[in-house]
Amino acid sequence: MSPRMPPLSHWIVQYLIAVVTMTALLTGFDMMGGATFARAVLPALAWAAVASALFIGTRYRNAKRASIRNTLGKK
Repeated sequence: MSPRMPPLSHWIVQYLIAVVTMTALLTGFDMMGGATFARAVLPALAWAAVASALFIGTRYRNAKRASIRNTLGKK
């Protein structure tokens, strides 16, 4: 049985989880360094959005490649 690609909703949820988690971590680190919440949250959100897009995009590409390889019978 070949693995199928997860639906688009799976990737959207994964992206949102990653963005929220990274934003919280980056905001917390900035606030521990003395920044206020208002000053820390926007840069943290921007960095988290970019990093999450790269991370989830890579996972999506790898899953798509594996799905195609399994469909074609390659290993």
